Parts: sequence; structure tokens; C-alpha cells
Amino acid sequence: MIAHSLRRVSATRGPGELIDVVVAECGIAVNPSRQGVIDATRRSNLPIRPLAEIKQGVERICGGKPEKPNFGDPPLAIVRWVDGTVLDAAWQVRSARS
Repeated sequence: MIAHSLRRVSATRGPGELIDVVVAECGIAVNPSRQGVIDATRRSNLPIRPLAEIKQGVERICGGKPEKPNFGDPPLAIVRWVDGTVLDAAWQVRSARS
């Protein structure tokens, strides 16, 4: 296991099936398809929680769900996987909804 402590993270993207765990201050969510990780952490004292529960806690702290952003058009960038599959798009966010 390699632990990292970063002061700054740039957006890194990949298909969801590549993600083993999501670590946040309020808990750790394990990908449900990673049974080996689930088994390895089952008897630990780690704060393992479903991702939906972590999301609900964040929304509670922040006062609710975030407003839907007002995206510009066209996208600023297209994010592709190594095989050319389109994973995502980066959009300009306008300051106010029109």
C-alpha cells in the first residue's frame, strides 16, 4: 500500500471500474465490485461507508445539493481514455444561470 499526502490535486479521470476506493475526510467508500478490498477492510477500524452515505453527509454539511452549473457551449476539452473512448468533457461554467 502506498499512502500519499497531497496539498494540491489536479483532476484525474478514468472509468469508474478502475477506482478501488474513494477517500474523504468523512469516510472511505469501497467500490462494491472490489470484494477483495471489502473483505480486507471488513474487520478494520477504518471508517468504511457507502459512497451514497458520504454524499448525503457532505450535502448536509453544505446545506443541500449543489445547484446545477450553467455550462457554456461548446466544451473546452474532451477527456479521452488511452483507447480513445470519450470519458468526459470539460466545460466553461458561466457565473449565473440564465
